[in-house]
Amino acid sequence: MMKLENILSFFKSDKNYNIDQLDPQPTNSIEYGWSWILQSYGEFGLFLIFYISMAILYALSAIVFYLFDKYKLFPKLKLQVTKYPTSQDIKRCINNLILNYIFVILPLGIISFPFSKVLGMSYDLPLPSVWKFLFDIFLCLIGEDFFHYWMHRFFHTPWFYKNIHKEHHYYSAPFGFTASYAHPVEVVFLGFATFAPVLIIRPHYLTFYSWFVVRQLDAVLTHSGYDIDVFPFNFMPYYGGTSFHDYHHKEFTCNYGSRFTYLDKLLGTYKERSKPKSKSN
Repeated sequence: MMKLENILSFFKSDKNYNIDQLDPQPTNSIEYGWSWILQSYGEFGLFLIFYISMAILYALSAIVFYLFDKYKLFPKLKLQVTKYPTSQDIKRCINNLILNYIFVILPLGIISFPFSKVLGMSYDLPLPSVWKFLFDIFLCLIGEDFFHYWMHRFFHTPWFYKNIHKEHHYYSAPFGFTASYAHPVEVVFLGFATFAPVLIIRPHYLTFYSWFVVRQLDAVLTHSGYDIDVFPFNFMPYYGGTSFHDYHHKEFTCNYGSRFTYLDKLLGTYKERSKPKSKSN
């Protein structure tokens, strides 16, 4: 049986991150900032900073779409134009999010922290190039979408849907805050889908933590209820985005992918929102 000190050793930095002694030395402000955080707070402190940043960015992005709904700012971009969240909807959702972020997502992150160290991922300089960083994020998007598709189809089997996944479908017209609104068991399952591509490609820790932030922000967007074409992801092939996932919440038995449409199209589960017919003169 592992002793407590052996377990705690996984959360301690096993390297010297004193900036003056680093080899190679930081060559730009991003590398210096990365090194300074590791020197000041250690590896576990870096994890906590990213976790808190992820939660704050999730809240801020969801608030933006909340303001869209509250003041009906962009009705032409609204997918379900007659459905806006009530104050009770938002209160119920936020209560669920607080519980999930404190008692499910944070513990999952703490568990994954020592596990990620076993995988041999690196904190070292140099940081990945922009192209390497973007390519690894893209691989994570593709990989998570693949695992999410199969888990999501499983979520819609009768017992699992009735007892677990139905909670996420409480809102047939989702809004930004509902991205992580779910039964705790489902949050755990989806956590595995998010972690799976990292397990395969084992990127730099900068990419690893950034991926989780990107994943959450993408989830807020796809649950926002607004089809906004200018977001960068919309230029990726087979990216279904908000319209794709919003239609899943409306119809339930289609569009199981996280964001991409290729698996749904290949396996016959894709459905597209019907466009209004133009009236002839």
